[in-house]
Amino acid sequence: MNMTSDQSTIMVVDDDREMTSMLSEILRGAGYHTLSATSGAEALELVRHQEPDLLITDLRMAGMNGHQLQLEVRKLAPNLPTVVITAFGSIQTAVESMKLGAFDYITKPFSNEDLMIVVSRAIEDRSLRQEVRRLRGELARTYGLENIVGASPQMTDLLEMVQRVADNDATVLIRGESGTGKDLIARALHFMGAHRDGPFVPVNCAAIPESLLESELFGYVRGAFTDARQGKGGLFQAARNGTLFLDEVGELPPSLQAKLLRVIEDKMVRPLGATEELPVKVRIITATNSDLDKLIEEGRFRIDLYYRLAAVTLEIPPLRERPDDIDPLVNHFLKRAASLAGSARAPKLEPDALECLRRYSWPGNVRELQHAVQHGVMVSRNGIITRRDLPAKITGYSEAPLTFIEQAVNRRLTAEQLEREYVRAVLASVGGNKSEAAAILEIDRKTLYRKLQDDGDAIEKPGLAPGERKS
Repeated sequence: MNMTSDQSTIMVVDDDREMTSMLSEILRGAGYHTLSATSGAEALELVRHQEPDLLITDLRMAGMNGHQLQLEVRKLAPNLPTVVITAFGSIQTAVESMKLGAFDYITKPFSNEDLMIVVSRAIEDRSLRQEVRRLRGELARTYGLENIVGASPQMTDLLEMVQRVADNDATVLIRGESGTGKDLIARALHFMGAHRDGPFVPVNCAAIPESLLESELFGYVRGAFTDARQGKGGLFQAARNGTLFLDEVGELPPSLQAKLLRVIEDKMVRPLGATEELPVKVRIITATNSDLDKLIEEGRFRIDLYYRLAAVTLEIPPLRERPDDIDPLVNHFLKRAASLAGSARAPKLEPDALECLRRYSWPGNVRELQHAVQHGVMVSRNGIITRRDLPAKITGYSEAPLTFIEQAVNRRLTAEQLEREYVRAVLASVGGNKSEAAAILEIDRKTLYRKLQDDGDAIEKPGLAPGERKS
């Protein structure tokens, strides 16, 4: 996309050829590319094929006027900013153009400086909006369903449900054990839904002290309490036109449960110390790993709030109940590790390492699996993750020293290298007595000398080596 003056293309539209020529010359002098049209129809044709970065149009033109051109351009290029030119004394007409979506207007007569200020602001605004759209697109791709990995029937059903309810404004309660991916599901609901252009505000209700949670959620006005020297908007207001995600909602104290219920019912929030309520337009998604049914029985969670929060309930099964998801999740985490490392090739797991992952019960669910794969990637050699590279908790290995064979496997020794090292180890174990070493190896002394000679060791001719005891 065009971002700077020497790259940006500006289209000038006026039925006065002298005016289009003059404006184009000024803009080219400032480093812009220009297109010119003397009618609305010609301008629309250029928009279809040239994709300019800014449209400057006169309002009063024969045939299609500036207002009509604005409306038609919005159909073809809704993100193309427009600056309208109007005669002095026709400000009301310019205001109407602004209501139709024009970025700004300039009145005749105008100076070159006035023109360039408006053009510069319009180009900068377009660039910022393009960047915002790009970042939102990246977020949507990052947190879309394609990044929630699951091949099991349970996950397939869950993801289908997420798709069905994403565009709905109904409150959603996500239930599942810690580490199952409740946060990912909440973000997918947001970025796939009608509020995707608004903020996503996550709140861990268990991580904020009870004494601060109310002011964090609802905000406060100046003087509401001792240290409130100025007012502060709460997280409900921060999430306006977006999504407020209340994680660990089961940890909410009873007093805040009542206030949350009131906000959901009235769609109004009252900051601490305020006398008036403020309207809030926000979608509420909650999650918990607590047994809310048990909390309700014990009187620790309001049943009326539960019904408000659980208009739609999504259950994420633990990983131990969906073993079919382990292989695709492992592949996903390996590819991510390669991407973060800037490598075109993902690390590989040896079959026995993968079998360990398949057999483990995963009390920490997907999060624990991710950490196990990351651990394996960090400690592995040559891009191959062995069983020994996985956390001991998962493989059952103790911290005992590696055996000779295990060391050889980890070092990727060839058969020839392994034989040489074994011969030298046997020789060392008998204090250098070659006759005894040959007997253990069940080879004659000449063969032993040859193997040591092949290894590059400086040896003596057959006979007693210094310090060798007579056999």
